[in-house]
This record gives sequence, C-alpha cells and structure tokens, in this order.
Amino acid sequence: MAKYVTKRMVEREIIRLIKLALDINTPLEYADRYVYLARRFSMHYRVKIPDSYRMFICKKCKGVLRPGETALFRVVAKPKKHIVIKCLRCGYTYRKTY
Repeated sequence: MAKYVTKRMVEREIIRLIKLALDINTPLEYADRYVYLARRFSMHYRVKIPDSYRMFICKKCKGVLRPGETALFRVVAKPKKHIVIKCLRCGYTYRKTY
C-alpha cells in the first residue's frame, strides 16, 4: 500500500478483496485467503467492513459464504422478515432481519 493510507483507500481494498472472494471463478482456498486479508485490513486500520459485504463472512469459522456453494440463504417471512444464513462448512446458522 501507499506510504499514507486513508480509511477510504482501505475500505476500497476491503470491498475489492471480498468481491474477488465472492467471484465464482476464484478457488475456495484463494477466496478464504481474500476474506482473511480483508478482515486483517479492517482490524489493523480500524475500518468497518460494510454490512452488505459482512453478511458473506461466517461469524463462526470466518470463511467466505458463497450462496449455494458454501452457504444456504433462505428468506423467511414469519414471525418477522429475515434471512436465514447457514454455513455449510461449520454448520453455524444465523439470522439477519430486514
């Protein structure tokens, strides 16, 4: 990275890494490494990962959640509207209301 790093530069790099990880042509080993690097940048420079991209990182195993490949995404309407996300690697299930 550059000598002087701004938070905007770090956020753009985090988003770029997560988009690379979600690309279907990227092998899973590389995708997990990209998510790992994005999380490291986030922690080191104290920049939050945007919510729209954070939902593609497993909260338990910290792996990439690709719909249909490493995760199941379901939309449930009752009792409240929410998305049920299940990691197929570790089996962790969590819900995100919308």
